[in-house]
Amino acid sequence: MIADIVPADIVPADIVPADIPVDPDDETARRWLEEELNSGGQPPEPADPPQWWIDFLNWLRELFGGGDVQGPGQVADTGGSVGIVIIVLLIVVALGVAFWIFGLPRLRKRSRVTGDLFGDDDERSAEQLRTSAEKAADAGDYTTAVVESFRSLARDLAERGFVLTFPGTTARDFARRAADLFDGTHDRLLEAADVFDGVRYLGAVGTLEQWKRMSALERELRTARRPRVPRAADAFEGVS
Repeated sequence: MIADIVPADIVPADIVPADIPVDPDDETARRWLEEELNSGGQPPEPADPPQWWIDFLNWLRELFGGGDVQGPGQVADTGGSVGIVIIVLLIVVALGVAFWIFGLPRLRKRSRVTGDLFGDDDERSAEQLRTSAEKAADAGDYTTAVVESFRSLARDLAERGFVLTFPGTTARDFARRAADLFDGTHDRLLEAADVFDGVRYLGAVGTLEQWKRMSALERELRTARRPRVPRAADAFEGVS
């Protein structure tokens, strides 16, 4: 019988009377099967997107100059909105990769440099050293003024990444390396290094003229922006 091959789960419950026999005849089974097959099996209507998603797409459209996304019940084609979302996600991923490779961008041009400075452990910045030099000069203490000014000059170039100082770096070694970067400063830098060594280690007394020359050199190098890059041949000069 046809009823033997009709699955029980496709028999419409709303058309089966309570007193109908469990084993229908051929005609009844055929009719049930035809009604089930002719019901169309229409797929359910797609659910409306949630309001937060509509608000998010509207925000993106406003950001990129597009129109609003229609609300539930009036949902328009959101292909363009989906494209915008994909672009935003790609930008976010690209920024993440850039941060992972290069790190966070430096918000300041100067870096914090502390530690040994010509034999002394000095935690002060170039600005702090310069302020100390100016105060000493105002008080007539030119010995301290020239020492602090030379230290400020060296720390400023270190903070800007031009010339680094390490434990054991002497004033003359620093002056020679700085002179390789800034044209026309060789003689003045070596003179400043000699003045620093004289008043710092040899007991000499600083003068007003030495302070003026030292502070002028410090100011000139502090405002210099593009040091000359040494040639590769110069870097290996004297290396056997």
